[in-house]
Amino acid sequence: MHSNQDFFLYTRPSRLFFKASIPGAIGMIASNIYFSLEMLLIGRLIGQTAFAAGNLALPLILINFALADMVAVGSSVRIAIRLGEGETESANRIFTTAVVTAMLLSLLTSLILIAACPLLFSLMGADTSLLDDATVYLRTYAAFCPITCLVFVFDNYLRICGRVRFSMVMNIVMSLLCLLFEFIFLYVLDLGIAFAALGTSLGMSIACIICAWPFIRGRLALHFVRVRPSLSTLSDIFAQGLPNFLNNISGKITSILMNSLLLRWGGDIAVSIYGVFMNIDGIIVPGMYGVFDSLQPAIGYNWGAERKDRVRRIALYCVIAIAVMCIAFTVLLLAFPGGIFSLFLHTDSASLELAIHAITIMAFTYLVRWISYACQSFSSAIGNNREATVLSICSALVFPLLMMLVLQNFQLDGIWLVTPSAAFLTSIVAVVIYFVQIRRVVRD
Repeated sequence: MHSNQDFFLYTRPSRLFFKASIPGAIGMIASNIYFSLEMLLIGRLIGQTAFAAGNLALPLILINFALADMVAVGSSVRIAIRLGEGETESANRIFTTAVVTAMLLSLLTSLILIAACPLLFSLMGADTSLLDDATVYLRTYAAFCPITCLVFVFDNYLRICGRVRFSMVMNIVMSLLCLLFEFIFLYVLDLGIAFAALGTSLGMSIACIICAWPFIRGRLALHFVRVRPSLSTLSDIFAQGLPNFLNNISGKITSILMNSLLLRWGGDIAVSIYGVFMNIDGIIVPGMYGVFDSLQPAIGYNWGAERKDRVRRIALYCVIAIAVMCIAFTVLLLAFPGGIFSLFLHTDSASLELAIHAITIMAFTYLVRWISYACQSFSSAIGNNREATVLSICSALVFPLLMMLVLQNFQLDGIWLVTPSAAFLTSIVAVVIYFVQIRRVVRD
């Protein structure tokens, strides 16, 4: 544990960034890219209806994962601060409570999804084969969620324990396992969409067991201990993880509503176009998340140790990194919209033209998205929950819903404009919060 403290408290910020943040970002991208690869295989090997069904179901699946991630992120802040203060026993109690809580929450929500998913998809406007495919896909995922959700939990704790490279390697291994199982099920055996979900779930389950083993053996700074449920510990975990959860779940609710409008105005192809964009988003956002999340323990350690000068410098490296990342993806999407869409689906020329038009509009989201994300992540890392929560809600729910109401009369063109316009409005709020609140806190 002391070596972890030395690493986070005394390593030069620039070296700390390259040793922790870069592997963390790669690991986070690897741990989420299998969803994009899964959708690519579904679109290429099964077809457009299955691709649309997968994209209808995916937000509900990710809501379940978001619950576990909320517990992991919420507990990680306090665990890092406790370790920075030298309170190892307290850190282990929080760790054990968080793992058990994440598993029980995921079990409950999985049972709800299995029972309610046909009704949910019907309300979204799905019918016939689209409804059937979405239902079997979601139910297969939900059956494994109490195990697979813990991948995200243990991944956070591995980084707190200084095992950033091991976390990165395991995320890559998990993605390769998921891809291998799906290739066998979909390409070799020519099976249906349920086996796409089964392949990913098997890969994640194996990775979860491997990641849990060092904690079970007690070889890391964190290990399992006997604890009694504490209401104060649970409330603190939920309070710390709430901004991240609201951002995740609000974004998924927004995706569900967007898919409903897209089904109304453009049918399966419109849902598929938005699905391609969201699969690209599923690479960019984990990259941004990984940059800050990998250095969250360092921010927590230094914040607990009253090293505010190091906190400022670490945060600056993170902000620059995610800004460069977002701008690069904007250029990529503007340069190759048709090529990116064609990676996922073969379609006719009219649909391809619509996809190019839509992706070109939505690409401008990333020119400003990094501003709000940087402010939100830093606020959450230092325990400034109010500001982080405001930005989460604005980014993922309030402004997208507002833009849907304002722009839906423009039909598909209006729907394509929802994402970039919401990102622009949220960036304005982030700048205001930074100058009014966050900047003052960092200078104290």
